[in-house]
Amino acid sequence: MKRSLKGLLSATCLISMATIGACSHVTPPDENLISAPGQYSGYSEPVYDGYERSSFYVPVRDGTRLAVDLFRPTQDGELSNEPLPVVWMHSPYNRRSFRGAPAVEAYPGYAIELVPHGYNVAIVDFRGVFASFGRNIGYNRGEWVEAARWDAYDITEWFADQSYSNGNIGMWGCSATGGSQMQALTTRPPSLRAIIPMSAELDAYAFAANGGIARERPIAPPGTNPGRDMVARRDAMAVPVNGPDATALLNEAIAEHAGNIDSVGQVPFRDSISQATGLEWWSVSSPHTYLDDMRQTETGVLSVANWDEAGTRHGPFFTFNNLDPDNTKLLVGPATHCDWSTVEAETGLDLVVEELRFFDYWLKGIENNVMEEPAVTYYTYNAADGSEWRQSDVWPLETEVRTSLHLSPNETLMRDQPEAENAIQGIFSAPPGSETVSLSVPDEGLVFQTEPLESDTEVTGHPVVNLWIESDQPDTDVTAFLLDVAPDGTTQTFQMLGRLRASHRATTEPPYNHLGLPWHSFTSDDAAPLTPGVPAELRFDMLPMSYTFQRGHRIRLLLNFAAIGRAQDTEGQIRVLTGGETSSHIELPIISINGD
Repeated sequence: MKRSLKGLLSATCLISMATIGACSHVTPPDENLISAPGQYSGYSEPVYDGYERSSFYVPVRDGTRLAVDLFRPTQDGELSNEPLPVVWMHSPYNRRSFRGAPAVEAYPGYAIELVPHGYNVAIVDFRGVFASFGRNIGYNRGEWVEAARWDAYDITEWFADQSYSNGNIGMWGCSATGGSQMQALTTRPPSLRAIIPMSAELDAYAFAANGGIARERPIAPPGTNPGRDMVARRDAMAVPVNGPDATALLNEAIAEHAGNIDSVGQVPFRDSISQATGLEWWSVSSPHTYLDDMRQTETGVLSVANWDEAGTRHGPFFTFNNLDPDNTKLLVGPATHCDWSTVEAETGLDLVVEELRFFDYWLKGIENNVMEEPAVTYYTYNAADGSEWRQSDVWPLETEVRTSLHLSPNETLMRDQPEAENAIQGIFSAPPGSETVSLSVPDEGLVFQTEPLESDTEVTGHPVVNLWIESDQPDTDVTAFLLDVAPDGTTQTFQMLGRLRASHRATTEPPYNHLGLPWHSFTSDDAAPLTPGVPAELRFDMLPMSYTFQRGHRIRLLLNFAAIGRAQDTEGQIRVLTGGETSSHIELPIISINGD
């Protein structure tokens, strides 16, 4: 595939393909050396033409044996005898395969492509899943239980001690395997020099129960194990390690999985105790709980997200703003959850190039300017000047202007706040269709929209919803969508949304840098039902975004009110208040375009 970028626009400078490095603080010393987002040459050319896979067990501190696949570079069929970095992934999803293809090739991050450049690459099954021994709790969050929390530490240090390793270890992976990198960072392995956690949360509750709207989870009656069928299906797909005793060892490992707890049960509040484990689950499994430890590490962190994913999008922005700014970067691309193959196909930016630049600096000591260029690289949908890829030293952007659009009785969004108080009747309807990392736009809800825009309007940052409601029901789940409406009435429906359960509307001081956005405790003590006839303010942030609404288009706000635990045709009153002291509005981070 021919790789090309349309350009990189910073808050302060524009990069053209003819002036690579112009947006960096340090100019490359040699014009033949190119290191910029999406482009890398002269620093780390491929020197190996193949690889050899081996598979074996590595014991961790409590004796549990974890299954490892290791890929070492070869040249003309001969293994490299040079000590090289090891880049590994800690996975609950089967170290050997992913969606019918080899995991090392197909799992987002595509790390096998690093091998020709002089890297050892490995994938390790979580304890208690697939071919690894031990007991797993919480399946793809199983690394957070104390018995497993140090597994990544032990594996990292084991790799660092091997003869084929130069002692510098990195990690890769997306989603749960991004979360496992965050877990590794909390234990501070001294040889862990760089991680690239993609679509990984900093606050586990904020991801799993977006807006306090916790997913229903099966509860384990005494003596039963919900998810046992899933455990059995994973066991059936497990691949043994190499060696004459491989089948016997695999059977022994699978026998230990009988004690797995796939579901931690209902944990609706941030302080809920999991009936299945006895743990305050969201505290144990949330990286921000361990921020003091994470901030003491000198590990390089490239935090990665995609704009068109929900839930998992939050984390990388807060990770970037809560760790050492000298060691931390942020990369945000278009497309859906972990879908960097589409990013490359549609924009030319190859994730592997970014991995290679980052790992070369942190694991090989190559001075390639990657930590001198602006820390944030992000994509803007519909960029007015055609320069979708941009850079900034900070997030949120220093150039944002917080701009309020008020809801009005005639279903418009307007800059001026209505003076007269009014109320608009809404309805309770089915909630948006939900998948793990996306929500569908519902057919029903209240709609407010701007007049046709007189100029291109860029929204980059974190919108905030300020909603005043009254209801005769004790609770409701509110989802706010921003839609782009073209002059012909068609809409673009990227994942531009925010959510809040009304009973969780109480805000308090956050335990980490939440960028000045509303932070809800989501505890059982702070939950409060709505009082009939009493206005209630719901203030919540939407997922961050970077999107240009084009001239002549409209910005539409869709509000969906879902009844909780009731039928779709619930009879009840829900009203949105406008004007006066209860003026509902949204606050958008508007970026100036051409000085406007």
